[in-house]
Amino acid sequence: MEGLLTKDERLVITFLVVATAVGAIVLGLRKIDPALVPDLAPSAEVGAAPVADAPTGPVAVNEASAEELTRLPGIGPAKARAIVSYRERHGPFATLDGLLDVNGIGPLTLERLRPLATVNTPLEG
Repeated sequence: MEGLLTKDERLVITFLVVATAVGAIVLGLRKIDPALVPDLAPSAEVGAAPVADAPTGPVAVNEASAEELTRLPGIGPAKARAIVSYRERHGPFATLDGLLDVNGIGPLTLERLRPLATVNTPLEG
């Protein structure tokens, strides 16, 4: 069996196996719930705040500034301004589901926000 493949052929096969394994790992990481691993949460907009600025407690969407809202995953400057503008026109959100009425926020974004946002004032602690 030893003489079946040349050194170059073995090298190509090794490369293909490693590349396939790395690809499988990368695709697998994309399927992890971003709420569980915030570093993997994709940013929907260019210019969104880096993960290092992620909130440490729930963000009160009824009181947060546009800048504070950009710390949430999937909320860049444009969506943050849309949330603040909607809130100013229509009053505070009764539930987080009310964010679905804001242009640019869909069910996927809302689900990413649920563990990180609230409509109530966060408790001081």
